[in-house]
Amino acid sequence: MNNSNSKLLRERFLNTLLEIADQVKKNSDSIDTDQILKLIELIIEIDSKDGRVFIYGAGRSGFIGRCFAQRLMHLGIKSCFVSDAVTYRYSKEDLLILVSGSGETTSPKAIAEEAKVIGGKIALFTGNLKSTIAKLSDLVIKVEGKSKEKAISQDSLAPFTSLFDISTLSILDSIGASLMVLLEITENDIDKRHASIE
Repeated sequence: MNNSNSKLLRERFLNTLLEIADQVKKNSDSIDTDQILKLIELIIEIDSKDGRVFIYGAGRSGFIGRCFAQRLMHLGIKSCFVSDAVTYRYSKEDLLILVSGSGETTSPKAIAEEAKVIGGKIALFTGNLKSTIAKLSDLVIKVEGKSKEKAISQDSLAPFTSLFDISTLSILDSIGASLMVLLEITENDIDKRHASIE
């Protein structure tokens, strides 16, 4: 690789990193913290009644959801990612958390519709407050970032839906940190629940 290409790539890398960090900062300024607190209270309430937290997202949103399902497990909260080999039976005592930038993706929309019929609570992380899934949800949290519907028309250095994905992950991990305080969970407690044969 010549010096000119190296310089361009280094610039692109650092500017993309800064754009991602700036997007997370924008979300910290714009997010509806009342909705976040309601979700935290709902998770605590479901857990106190021995219910489960189910999480789902399609594609990259699914990877973000799996991260949160694992973090909840580390905190001692019963959780699972819908469609994994180990998925429990969803009931009206449970909570479903969906991640969908558009709020219109086929599989989370179908899962939301089923959950609505069963009667459990539904929370959604999305960029589209007027979406079909938003209308089915009890709690909707707006995440600023490029969804796949805007991916081609909206310019960014970070590829495709990365700004939405990474912002959502940051928000969910911040919720995890808040739950740690409420549940009086320490890093040692997490370590005891962490995988020992990975």
